[in-house]
Amino acid sequence: MNRKYLILFLFAFLTTNTFADPPIPPKGYRWVLNGSFSDEFNGNQLNSKKWYDTFNGWQGRAPAMFVPEAISVKNGNLEIKSGVLDKPVKDFTIYGGAVSSKSSEAYYGYYECHAKASKIAMSTTFWMSNDKVPYADTEDTRDSYSQELDIQECIGGGTVHKKFRNGMNSNTHFRYVKPGEKKETFMSKGTGATLNSEVSEEFHTYGAWWKNANEVLYYADNQLFDTVMIRTDISSKPFDRPMKINMVTETYDWQPAPSNEDLLNNDINTAFYDWVRSYELVKMDQKEKSTYKEAIFKENIELTANNQGTALRIDFIYKANKNRRIEFLFLDEEGNVFHQEKLPVYAGYGSNYLEVKMDVLKNKKPHSVQAKYVSKSEFKMGQTIF
Repeated sequence: MNRKYLILFLFAFLTTNTFADPPIPPKGYRWVLNGSFSDEFNGNQLNSKKWYDTFNGWQGRAPAMFVPEAISVKNGNLEIKSGVLDKPVKDFTIYGGAVSSKSSEAYYGYYECHAKASKIAMSTTFWMSNDKVPYADTEDTRDSYSQELDIQECIGGGTVHKKFRNGMNSNTHFRYVKPGEKKETFMSKGTGATLNSEVSEEFHTYGAWWKNANEVLYYADNQLFDTVMIRTDISSKPFDRPMKINMVTETYDWQPAPSNEDLLNNDINTAFYDWVRSYELVKMDQKEKSTYKEAIFKENIELTANNQGTALRIDFIYKANKNRRIEFLFLDEEGNVFHQEKLPVYAGYGSNYLEVKMDVLKNKKPHSVQAKYVSKSEFKMGQTIF
């Protein structure tokens, strides 16, 4: 009979960053940060190597125009401040802002942000999109499509729908243009979750695991709340292309625009993004160098021991900001180490196992197994007791 045992944890204090982790990776895989779509916003200006301070090809939805002047980075946040235009520009009388990634190669992975909405009748959003391309699966090549993955779409004040003020609102859109037409047909499927406080009261974490061309898992404040299977009315693999990342404040045609009084109130007119992080899922033994300089993981190791009779299997989950070596110590009842195993691991958030044959242990059943990183730093010892 297999037996599993409760494990203590191994922790090390490494950084003051806000900790939020992607989902536990599948066995044999690890999450690696993708620097092209990650930013802690700790500088004093937008990183022009990663981000545009506007949305190419879209000025915004009237009456709010996107203007670069709305964008700033300070106090550890990306800020998008809304306001009133000095002079109307056609149908635009007020302004918001848009930040979008310069790379459009964000593909399957986990994407999250830590954000606090403004408290006016304009959105605070976090989403992904790509441009129209011909839809090659039809005989008529005049049709086209694009993808849109909405992770969070909320409104901090004055909204006609309460869910936009106290919830995470997510959607998937396969945006299809039929042959000979200009208007898009939206093949949409969405979901939502109620948060424990309003979106403008405090920072919340919004995440999505874009798992494959058909499936997205949504997370609110690090908790999975739904899985969406993307509609396949037109395509059997509707989300098959990479996208870019967007952080946008905008107005809607179904939502009254904010008042000038609210727009000029600096206490409520700004959306804050503490950070945005993106992760790729790679195999444990794949030497994938992180392109992100920040140490964002709270390093630890979690263990579960499973006695399989002829072997002892140690399942473990770890977080490491750099390549590490894990040392497993097998102890008897007196606390003496009678066997050791060392296993190198690459940086990231990984899930794997170590299997030790009982004959290697000389058929001696350990009383406990401890694990630690081999490092000059001092770590608490984690262990499982049999």
